[in-house]
Amino acid sequence: MRSDAPRATSYDVVTAVWGAAFIDLFLDLCIPNQLSPANLPALPSGSRYRIFTPPEDAPGLAVDPRLDDLRRLLPVDVVEVDMTEVDRQVKPGESWNVHKRMIACHRRAAADAAIEERALIFLAPDIVLAEGAIAGLVRLHSGGARAVLTASLRLSREGVVAALAERRAKGALPPRQLVGLAMRHLHPWTRSLMGDGTSTSDNPTSVYWPVRSGSMVEGLLVRSFYLHPMLVDPVRRTLMPGGPIDSHYVRDCCPDLTECHVVDDSDDLVVFELSPAGRVIGKESVRRGVSPLRLAAVAANCDQHQLSHWQRAIRLHAGEIDARWTAVEEASARLSRQVERYRPCGPLLVAMYGLLKFSGQRRSAYGRTYRKIRRYARDARKASQRGADNALEVLKRSRPRVTSKQIARPVRLWFHRAAKAGRLGLKRVRRRVLSGEMLA
Repeated sequence: MRSDAPRATSYDVVTAVWGAAFIDLFLDLCIPNQLSPANLPALPSGSRYRIFTPPEDAPGLAVDPRLDDLRRLLPVDVVEVDMTEVDRQVKPGESWNVHKRMIACHRRAAADAAIEERALIFLAPDIVLAEGAIAGLVRLHSGGARAVLTASLRLSREGVVAALAERRAKGALPPRQLVGLAMRHLHPWTRSLMGDGTSTSDNPTSVYWPVRSGSMVEGLLVRSFYLHPMLVDPVRRTLMPGGPIDSHYVRDCCPDLTECHVVDDSDDLVVFELSPAGRVIGKESVRRGVSPLRLAAVAANCDQHQLSHWQRAIRLHAGEIDARWTAVEEASARLSRQVERYRPCGPLLVAMYGLLKFSGQRRSAYGRTYRKIRRYARDARKASQRGADNALEVLKRSRPRVTSKQIARPVRLWFHRAAKAGRLGLKRVRRRVLSGEMLA
């Protein structure tokens, strides 16, 4: 049953950004991409663009000329968010806790939007939209959806940025062209979630089945527990995100599943996230395909909204849907049925995998300690040997040189004394003989 809560007529477009690298990517690539004709210009009057950032980055963003085109289209607010509490446990030299910072920004955005009963469009400083994405959000919201969720795949940032620069296209590409570009620059994390991959993530929140033409990937069929809520018009406006917005926020603020729309075809709306190719996300293990037991463990921590998302097959395609998609859909349905069979054992699997993870961490810790002790012992032996060698060298250098003359002198002295003693003995014998002592 649909809620009777008032519906928003204007939108807050929300982006949280900090740090020079993300700010440059956001201003140089994402803002021109969002300014394409069927994206931000499709918003109704009264909407605004809000950038949430720490106090140290706010002054620079407030006067940055790269936002001038956006300011001419929409009111732009640069909102300072106090990160003192979320950064309290970050030590000097350590990186920020990105999730805690993002949650703080989204909580502030939801609280501000609730005052004026606005809907929220959650963007990010490292995403690219297809042409018509925001127009599609507005259309779906007008059609009755209180939340619109999409599969936001991760792409390798360097490859996509270089490809867009080569095309010299700063605006948004049509959906199929963007999907075609994305299939050539899938992030290693995305590849680790392939249904037919040779290695897989130890925390698979999604599974992707590729549709290939030869060795080229032309599309992906997606099943996911965690979808990105691009648009939220909360029914319960007083409830703020308690964690990442793709966690339980949609369940809490839009409890009616019939008002939550999952975009299941990239022709309607598609968005991709750009991450450095070298960024490591989670751990991988060698295995053919994604484990249904791992998926059942993930499902154990999901709410009913997220479990329903998993049942939806989402198609990202650069061409027409043909017979190849039928086989892929059957494979995804088989895995979905396997996950459903194992789902009652989900809590037990969570405990088991948690124990295995803890055991692995302990083994790794013991291994690191053992290697440290061996290294210290080896260094101590080397230091001891070096000390002995140095002491011997000092002894050798401090010992006076012995010449052949010095060696021969005591020998000559011994022979001289022996000869002298012999002569004296003969003299004594001769005197005794001459004196007649020996004759008597």
